[in-house]
Amino acid sequence: MLLHEKVVEVINPLAREFKSIGTLRKELADLQVELAQAHNQVHISEARVSTALDKLAYMETLVTDKILQDMSTTGSDLLLPSSTLSLPPAKSRPPKRSINVSGPVQPYNDHLKNFWYPVAFSAGLKDDTMMPIDCFEEPWVLFRGKDGKPGCVQNTCAHRACPLDLGSINEGRIKCPYHGWEYSTDGKCEKMPSTKFLNVKIKALPCFEQEGMIWIWPGNDPPTPKLPSLLPPSGFQIHAEIVMELPVEHGLLLDNLLDLAHAPFTHTSTFAKGWSVPSLVKFLTPSASSLQGYWDPYPIDMEFHPPCMVLSTIGISKPGKLQGQSTRECATHLHQLHVCLPSSKQKTRLLYRMSLDFAPILKHVPFMQHLWRYFAEKVLNEDLRLVLGQQERMLNGANVWNLPVSYDKLGVRYRQWRDSVERGSKELQSPYNFLDQ
Repeated sequence: MLLHEKVVEVINPLAREFKSIGTLRKELADLQVELAQAHNQVHISEARVSTALDKLAYMETLVTDKILQDMSTTGSDLLLPSSTLSLPPAKSRPPKRSINVSGPVQPYNDHLKNFWYPVAFSAGLKDDTMMPIDCFEEPWVLFRGKDGKPGCVQNTCAHRACPLDLGSINEGRIKCPYHGWEYSTDGKCEKMPSTKFLNVKIKALPCFEQEGMIWIWPGNDPPTPKLPSLLPPSGFQIHAEIVMELPVEHGLLLDNLLDLAHAPFTHTSTFAKGWSVPSLVKFLTPSASSLQGYWDPYPIDMEFHPPCMVLSTIGISKPGKLQGQSTRECATHLHQLHVCLPSSKQKTRLLYRMSLDFAPILKHVPFMQHLWRYFAEKVLNEDLRLVLGQQERMLNGANVWNLPVSYDKLGVRYRQWRDSVERGSKELQSPYNFLDQ
């Protein structure tokens, strides 16, 4: 009502007679800010009310289960509280599903391969260079053909299994260093010196370039006609593109990237320095199976983008002052893209892209790329020592997903999505019971 009265006062014809146009514009701008803040508070309140109601319903069910158990044990005719009489029997509630990620890493499921995977940044693949990569435990090599378009072929010569990336590029063909056989981007051998030419071809993957990234389709199913967009939102400029090879299984790395609750405990010497420890951390989503949402109380929006990408937008404010704000309330932002390519059972190729919606001059500062890489590696090393410890115990049989709690929501939904894909399901199954606790 107060906002309504302010709006009426500003647009009232009688009031306008005594105020300048500049004053009215300022008042309208201030009102727009207040309305945006009020809208955001309503949105947060609705989400909190919904979460509280779900938790209350779950607690009532637990009470009912306990009473029924006591009745069956003692044989007495206890009276149920009136608030529980309308609840369905405990046995009608779907059983709580657990997550078991333990033991040696299993062979990759073929269903997980039927996606477009980003494998490199365009700027890193020059016309006369090769880029060896591993994907799902198979060796591949990227290079550009005569037309400048990228190709991805098996990194093994058809003749004597020599790694092709040890060779060179000749007129848009990759040349084996052993006997000089040359292959085009479609895998066809187009030159075979010192012998009679044979019809030889090595395996090549569908490979495309879009928005500064090179993508491959490692699966056997026909590739989908469109590639997803991973560009930062409008108004951002890309400041850094970094590639790292990490000795950790890609699922464990995704688990870590999708978890922000660990920041004030793990990243105390980098970006979370000065953060206080909140009494409660939540990840709020628009629906029960959504793979995107925002953190409360941190001003960070986050999304898991299948099959292996994490997108996040971080509202930047003064150190130690991140809590209690949404990204919309922050004037400046950092946008991050993490791609976790499954190289092998215990190796991930990480592609990291960092963008800012402020300070464009930083793009022109000499050696700035080295500074961004130093900082990215410092943050990652804080995580890596922990994740490597998890991996060691996982390989020895420990479950790395014991006792999931509410702030594990996005990581759990990633695991749920992955399990669904590996089962060959076309849709996500119903969410785990504890997601809304």
